[in-house]
This record gives sequence, C-alpha cells and structure tokens, in this order.
Amino acid sequence: MKATASLFLGALLVGCSQNGLKTMDADTYWALPAVGATLELHKPLSVPAGHTRVFLQRGEVVSKQRFDRYAPSCNFEVRTLSEQSREIKPEPFLITRVQRETAEVVQQQYFPVILAGLNLAGMDDGLPMIVRSVHLWISTDLQPDVMRVTCRGAFDDLPDADPPSIEQMRQALGGYASLQLPE
Repeated sequence: MKATASLFLGALLVGCSQNGLKTMDADTYWALPAVGATLELHKPLSVPAGHTRVFLQRGEVVSKQRFDRYAPSCNFEVRTLSEQSREIKPEPFLITRVQRETAEVVQQQYFPVILAGLNLAGMDDGLPMIVRSVHLWISTDLQPDVMRVTCRGAFDDLPDADPPSIEQMRQALGGYASLQLPE
C-alpha cells in the first residue's frame, strides 16, 4: 500500500512540475519562452494617441475595432498614456519575466425580453468564455517606456481555450517581430 501511495504521489508531483514548462517546442500550447529569450522588433510600431497598446494579428497591425478575439494575437504595451502617438523603434528586447493569465469575459444578454420564454438550445450552456494569455515583460535601455508584449490565444469556452503556442505568437507578430529562444 505504501509503495502504491508513493508511486502515485511521485507521478502526481512529476505531472504538476510539467505545468508551465519552459520548453523549445514551438507547437506546444503550454510551452513558454524562457526568461532571457529575445524579442526583436524589425519594423517600427505606432502606438495611437490616447492608447497604450498596438495590436498585431496574422502578421498585421490591427486597430482595436478590427481586432478578432477568436484568433491568436499579440500587442506591444507602453507604460504611459499620451495624447500624442508614439513610435516603438526596432531593436532587440530582452524578456525579463514570463507570466500566464486567464481572463473571463462577462456574458451579456443580447436577446430582447420577448425571446426570454424561448428555448434557445446551446445559447447559454453556463460555461464562461475565456482567453488565455502570456505576458512577456521586456526590457531595453533605449526605450524604457516599452513595458511588455502580451500574446493571446483564441477567445473560447473554458474547456476549449488554449494559450497561444510559441508558433502562434510568431504568426501573430509576422514580419514585425521575431522571437529568438535561447539554445
């Protein structure tokens, strides 16, 4: 009995230790870029006036209004809000911290009260809609106001939502930036 319990406990600890593993497998959803990796910006990015983020999706800059929440994306974020647009200049940024995040999106009722009595099967199954993200905190001496890059997986139901894989991050960044992992 003690041997079985020890074996089970050992397997449980090994399984738990694999969560959030920093690995180089770019196709694995749970892989993370390691601290010390480099995110190199190849083209300048303009942060619009009155905003702190600029969004990239499918290798293109997209406005917040055209942003597709059902597809992976990334955004560069600056620390300070300004009434003037600002430019993030091309250069390599060191990844200093990596952080996962899960955000639940509040469901809203879009149906008029008249439809309240109808049985709309599948319209509200009680599962929250979420998005899983990875914050890459970045640093450079030349642009200290540039704070982080956040990459998101597709917005989905709780059991189906995945964080972005490293490969999906690269696709969202396109030719604007590249992610170099340590050897």
